[in-house]
Amino acid sequence: MQEALAYLDSLQASGIRPGLGRMRAMLRSLGHPERKYQSIIVAGTNGKGSTSATIASILEESGYRTGFYTSPHLVDIRERWAIGGVPIKPGLLQRSVEMLRDAGNRVAITPTYFEALTIVAFIAFDLAKCEVAVLEVGMGGRLDATNVIRPIASVITPIGMDHMEYLGGTLRKIASEKAGVIHRGAIVLTSNDDPKILDVLRRRAEKFGNRFIHVMEEHDSTLSGEFQRRNAGLAVRTAHELQAILPRITDESIENGVEKTRWRGRLERFEIGGKNIWVDGCHNPHAVHAVMPFIMDSIPKPRLLVFGIMSDKDVMPVIEELFPLFDQVIVTEPYPPRSMSTEALVDVAKKAGVAAIAEPLPRNAMRRALESDARSIFIGGSLYLAGAAIEYLDKA
Repeated sequence: MQEALAYLDSLQASGIRPGLGRMRAMLRSLGHPERKYQSIIVAGTNGKGSTSATIASILEESGYRTGFYTSPHLVDIRERWAIGGVPIKPGLLQRSVEMLRDAGNRVAITPTYFEALTIVAFIAFDLAKCEVAVLEVGMGGRLDATNVIRPIASVITPIGMDHMEYLGGTLRKIASEKAGVIHRGAIVLTSNDDPKILDVLRRRAEKFGNRFIHVMEEHDSTLSGEFQRRNAGLAVRTAHELQAILPRITDESIENGVEKTRWRGRLERFEIGGKNIWVDGCHNPHAVHAVMPFIMDSIPKPRLLVFGIMSDKDVMPVIEELFPLFDQVIVTEPYPPRSMSTEALVDVAKKAGVAAIAEPLPRNAMRRALESDARSIFIGGSLYLAGAAIEYLDKA
């Protein structure tokens, strides 16, 4: 498997190159593995991971062999491809990457890193004889590598301002990009409430004559945070609407699927040495706004924050909302060189009226937090930091 991982890693330098031409050419060469099973696609700014995980869990509990593709991984790259509820086996990953490389050679195309990961998902789910796949969109929707399928359901979680350099500088433009995952024949479900966003999504659905469902209900969730009730509600409604297509879904399998959903790094709680620690990948203003009520209501004072974020994020609104909730702040760099530097974070924090301590290495930042007198620790700002925290805390 190491050879496969080395090849995938070599593609990281290819960066982001929007367009679906490479995907379509390679999948054509592979005999279209993405067409061998039913697919559900999940787009949005926040909540798409937990919503996707809940849908996948429900399908598994309903007796469907399910492939689940997500990003990014937190600790092990194999997390990105789950089959039957467990990470892909090394042998299947190796075989899938070999088929990917052969296809690239045949059509003289070098895919981007994310394109390669997505094609691996399509190949692996076919080889594993999956009956249905749940695909979490990476960025946007219209030009995302996942958007080469014809889904039975297009699910769109809350949309906020993110990746504006690629998706546009207004909510309407971003919503238009996300709406690209709506295809003819798909049931369209969304939990967005903003009238501008709903208008964009509804118009796209109407263009194809698709059913459009605005999901407002909530549902109990095993995941922490009040906002997860809305994500669970969206997943549950999606499952109910798919019963006509996937008749093994029952009320009982839906409830069992929700109860068995696990989604690491999203308000995940640890207890170590008498300290309570929460880890969450709240990486943009919309995500921070969602998690704030939990911090204020469920995390006792005094609180310590360990924070790191990518340099392409809208950092100032995140800091202005998040930092004042804490008595101590330690800033770190979870994924250099893409992370915002600790020097820049300290400076931005100072402008927001908050003093921050710099510890560039995440493990040092977490060790310092655990050695502090703080009883309540929150680690957040990036999914990369959430992954580093989980890896560190699992061994603590």
